[in-house]
Amino acid sequence: MKTTVIITNDMGNGTLLTVHCKSKDNDLGTHDIAEFASYSFSFRPNLFLTTLFFCSFAWQNEFKHFDVYVDKRDNRRCYPKCEWFIRPQGPCYKKSDGQEVCFPWNK
Repeated sequence: MKTTVIITNDMGNGTLLTVHCKSKDNDLGTHDIAEFASYSFSFRPNLFLTTLFFCSFAWQNEFKHFDVYVDKRDNRRCYPKCEWFIRPQGPCYKKSDGQEVCFPWNK
């Protein structure tokens, strides 16, 4: 079964967001996302529960990283889709009850 990761630019102020996502085996390339627009990709998580996709995010003079799919964290929450709203302070998602959960950027 496939999982889809959706990355939405929620930076504000018309900020262009440049995203570069990878896994151990796949480099998905660089994508520019306009404000409120989205970029998505789909994959099949492996049977060993070790699937990991990580992205770099660049805007203005900032450069950050975040793991957009970590199997142990996301396999139940993100099936069939895992949607992230990217903000200057970090990525957020909305739970099924509408409550937001936000994460800090990777160190």
